[in-house]
Formats: sequence, structure tokens, C-alpha cells
Amino acid sequence: MTNQTANRPASAPASAAGSGGGLGGRAPAFAGTRATVAGTLATIVSLLVLAVIGKATDSLLLIAPLAATAMIICASPALPPAQPRNVLLGQMGSAVIGYAAAAVAGHSLWTASVAAGLSVALMGVLRAVHAPAAATAVLVVVQHPAPARFLLLLAAGSVLLILVGLLASRIGAIGKYPTYWW
Repeated sequence: MTNQTANRPASAPASAAGSGGGLGGRAPAFAGTRATVAGTLATIVSLLVLAVIGKATDSLLLIAPLAATAMIICASPALPPAQPRNVLLGQMGSAVIGYAAAAVAGHSLWTASVAAGLSVALMGVLRAVHAPAAATAVLVVVQHPAPARFLLLLAAGSVLLILVGLLASRIGAIGKYPTYWW
């Protein structure tokens, strides 16, 4: 469950790995049973860490955007969205965009949609694209959590996932992580 394009034989055409244009491309090759099981177990452990620490501190750390972040880190550790810079800047920047959008336009699904779109722009400018972070902008607008507490918990949850990914990589459960820090 790592970057599948890197596993393609050198002689295989780009379209054979799914990167070809149009409808003629194919899905990437199966990562293998070991990689799939290891990525799955590492994701479960990451989410359990969030749940346990959240329960112990009476805080909600296990939120949907961080569950998606855990999957990206543990299943595709070499991809740019999994890297610490992308996780931290993407999540935190998108949360701030969500709060700003809600302050200007209120808490509605329309505002949430615009906030998610604007978070994509911010992540592009920051060179820190992290897809789950767009959901963080939506969550902030729709659920309007207390800003200081939510931002602290979001940062803590993101750092915990990065640390679990680092540990999983060090023990050989997932591929090399991170490939860059900042």
C-alpha cells in the first residue's frame, strides 16, 4: 500500500500503472498481502492511540479527518500528502480557513463548501496538499468547535499520527516514513 508507481517495472508503459490519460489506464498493482496487512494494522494502532489518549484526557481526538490522515500515513507513507509538513500545514491551515469562513459567512453548508474549496487553495500555495484537511474545514464550519481547544487537539492528533507513522516505519511495519520533514 505504498506508492504503486514506484513498484512498476521499468519496461512497463506509464498507462499500465494507471497514470495514462483517458480510459485506457489500469489500476496500480496490488501492494501485496504483507504491505496491506501491515498498513491496516498500523492504521488501527494509530486510531487506537488517538482514541485512548482522547478518552484519558476527556478530549475528542478521533475525528474523521484524522482517521483519513492515519490511513494516508500508514498505507502510503512515501506520498507527499503523508509527509509531516503536509499533514500539519494542511490540517491547521484548513481549520483556520474554516473558522475565518464561518466568522464571515456563518455556519452553513454553503459556507462549509466554500471553506473546503478555499482550504485547497491555501494548501496549494503552502505546497502542503493533504486531502483530509479539506474535511477539517467543513467540520469546523458545520460543528463550530471552540477554536483554541480544537486547534490544540488537532495539532496534538496530527503530531501523534506522525509519531506513530515514524515508529511504524522504524520497526519495519510500513515503508520509509517520512521521506522529508519540512
